[in-house]
Amino acid sequence: MSELSKRFITAVVLLVGAVYWMFYTTEGLFNLIALVFGLLAVVELIGMVSLPMGLLYVITLAIPSLFWVWSEATIPLIFPLLMPMVLWVLLYVSTHRFASTAESFSRLAYAQAMTVLIMLFIYTLITVHRLEGGILFLSGALLGVWAADIAAYFVGRTWGKNKLCPAISPGKSVEGFVGGLLFGTIAAAVFWMQTLGMNLASAVILAVLLVIVSVAGDLGESALKRAVGVKDSGRLLPGHGGILDRIDALLPSIPFVALIWMAMQ
Repeated sequence: MSELSKRFITAVVLLVGAVYWMFYTTEGLFNLIALVFGLLAVVELIGMVSLPMGLLYVITLAIPSLFWVWSEATIPLIFPLLMPMVLWVLLYVSTHRFASTAESFSRLAYAQAMTVLIMLFIYTLITVHRLEGGILFLSGALLGVWAADIAAYFVGRTWGKNKLCPAISPGKSVEGFVGGLLFGTIAAAVFWMQTLGMNLASAVILAVLLVIVSVAGDLGESALKRAVGVKDSGRLLPGHGGILDRIDALLPSIPFVALIWMAMQ
């Protein structure tokens, strides 16, 4: 089976699963699935950066943080999450003070930063999903990011000549970015206008920000993979790599536009 066929089949399965998860699960099941994906993403992250004491990291930081995110009493968000992270830095420094390099501490920093993004992403999904109109807003955001990704891929392959960021992701082109921005903006904006009654200006501005930040998230994960010397974050999704390879664009973009949307309400 060709790589493109694998990508297509996996994409269809993910799309069907995402629609069922977003619209047809109970609130508790939606939250549980979100937490499982968050935990798998953290496990994948630890393997990708080859962090020492990875299992301890997952048990003492990732699992408690994810189940803390599930709770409704999670504001202010940053303080309960920063406490275990600071303690983990202290633990790592104290246990590796004679056997560490600058690179090992860099990998810990990568893991910490990405863990914060993953937790913030899961927190946003759980919080917005239970708001009035939240399911439709999230669906439009997911549609916009995925439409931008698909359009950028095909436009880039067909007309791409100018590299967007060759030092980080040689495959991405300026033409692909423009195509993705156009199609992603149209997809998200039209969906929000039709389902949420959002006005044209608000929908377009939110959609443009969504796509731009999603590209930044994609490039950020590409930079991390290049820094640690891996091609994919994992192998869980045939033709797509790992979970982080599929949600990298969503990690910063969904929380960013969701915060603006909630402020607009």
